Amino acid sequence: MIVQSWPPTLIAATYTEMPFPILHPMQEVVFDLGVTATDHALDLRGVVIQGYSGHQLLFEQRWPAQMIAKRTGCDDLTIAPHTGLALRSLHFLAPAYVRLTHLQAIVIARREGSEVDAQHSLQIPVEFYEQKTDLHFPLRGAWWLIQGSDWSDRHKQEVYSQPYAMDFVRLGPENRFFRGTGLTLEEHYSWDQPVYATAGGKVAAVTFDMPDLPPGALPDERIFRNDPRRLLGNSVAISHGNGEFSFYGCLQQASLAVNEGQVVRRGALLGRVGNSGMSPGPHLHFHLAEGPHPFIDRGLPARFSHFEAGGQWFERLTTIPTRMIVSTPEGSAQTKE
Repeated sequence: MIVQSWPPTLIAATYTEMPFPILHPMQEVVFDLGVTATDHALDLRGVVIQGYSGHQLLFEQRWPAQMIAKRTGCDDLTIAPHTGLALRSLHFLAPAYVRLTHLQAIVIARREGSEVDAQHSLQIPVEFYEQKTDLHFPLRGAWWLIQGSDWSDRHKQEVYSQPYAMDFVRLGPENRFFRGTGLTLEEHYSWDQPVYATAGGKVAAVTFDMPDLPPGALPDERIFRNDPRRLLGNSVAISHGNGEFSFYGCLQQASLAVNEGQVVRRGALLGRVGNSGMSPGPHLHFHLAEGPHPFIDRGLPARFSHFEAGGQWFERLTTIPTRMIVSTPEGSAQTKE
């Protein structure tokens, strides 16, 4: 039996400062766990995930076969020789009074022909990343974070570069994000809104030729050209010169105002919100990463500064939780670097 984690080392996010008081600080990790049968078939019986700080056990979750079957949609948990089974997007939240140092994944399985269970354990290191760049909020007006920073975030289906990505939609009258039926792009308040650079840097990558689709329409897979990076549509990635890259996706076709290799200041216009790539409706996709390429470069937890939420103005880096409404004044000019 072979047990593997992807990524091999986890980057955890900590949530200690938010726009409203929290019960206690939290930390989260997300990863895929793979179990491979070698020379004999395996009957997967259960998985135990333990979170440690040094030798101190912080939490433990036990997943019996019934839970794994429901998670995977497979009633038969038999793993044929030289094949594997993946438990995708395993997500764990824990209080952050004491930081995790590693997870222990214990897999219990019974080999074909055996009458006893065997187990294999894997230690998965956990790291905590300290953000270097002061990211000013990149939008104007009132915006709703519809995905990011909790267990309901669908970005966590891609555990390497997207676990801490965010999607923002603009809110209009009565806190709706579209007028009328919402079946046309122009009915969405996010559509055609300007997107500004959160911080200065050099444009590391640009995608500009993806069509904007009607809300809810599925794209023709040929437009992706077998390149998963194009799933996030028209995009701009900016290197901040410190190992951090800000990424802006799902932008409007032909709206990009910068070119690859160009040096930009904070507050520079990058483009406009569109509905390109694998997108259900106009929104801004944002993530911070170690490089400019989604699905290739590792994603990082991200916080913003210079925004308003809950009647307060935040000058310093603060986590924006899912479903929080944040805003900056209309027509305001960003601080230039």
